Amino acid sequence: MPVARKVSDVMRTKVLTISPDKLLPDLERKLLSSRVGALPVVDSDGHVVGIVSRSDVVRQLCLERSLGEAMADAYRSHADDRFAEEAQRDVGGVIGERMERLAVREVMIRDVLTVEPGMSLAKAAQLMVDRHVHRLPVVQDGRLVGIVSSLDLARVVAESPDP
Repeated sequence: MPVARKVSDVMRTKVLTISPDKLLPDLERKLLSSRVGALPVVDSDGHVVGIVSRSDVVRQLCLERSLGEAMADAYRSHADDRFAEEAQRDVGGVIGERMERLAVREVMIRDVLTVEPGMSLAKAAQLMVDRHVHRLPVVQDGRLVGIVSSLDLARVVAESPDP
């Protein structure tokens, strides 16, 4: 009878993280240089306080643009078109400046789904499917000890002998 695998059997223990105080340009550089799509956000004690992905940044950018367009529309309704076009350009610059000043804590997901090292791999995989997530921070006593991703699960399947 095969032994049930645990999260600890496949999790990666060298986890890149980011502080909630880092700015979005720092996050983007770290995501690009490390070639990952998301990072656990940890406080100075190593506790997971969030998770942040590229899609969280894109979602914030879309929100900022929507607000900017609403402001430009307000100008447009009270001014001539030439002034409205200038306001639209100004709003675009303001959005870029604001995005550069936002901290990770302002865009991260705070309700982080985590698992423990002793959880069965099958249960962790089912959790990922049910909650539509690609990675699960692994915590023990509230501190980050690893991460397991959908790629790790695919590797397990790829490496297992065909029946």
